[in-house]
Amino acid sequence: MHIDVDEPDARNLFWEGMRDVADAAARHQDQALYQAIVKIGRAALAQGVELVPSGGLFLQCPICDALPGQLCINVAGHPLGDRECHPERVELAAKTLSGEAPLPPPLR
Repeated sequence: MHIDVDEPDARNLFWEGMRDVADAAARHQDQALYQAIVKIGRAALAQGVELVPSGGLFLQCPICDALPGQLCINVAGHPLGDRECHPERVELAAKTLSGEAPLPPPLR
């Protein structure tokens, strides 16, 4: 099987696959899959794959400590309302994408 690493849509396909793994992790409540997202993400970043805007889904939440790929949970003083991620997580993602903030752990 030949994989074209220069495929124009490779970046989008990679992150689509990461979202599929995150969905499976949530569906099965599988902590090993969340840890796999971190491992895959770190390896991809080391190979030069760029982050994509994802509302912070692939960064650890600074409020509730949700793992990359895991949705946020309500915590005292930080209700989610109808959002999937805390605003602080979304803001961290925007700053990381723009280069204003370094890549946070555990992806560092």
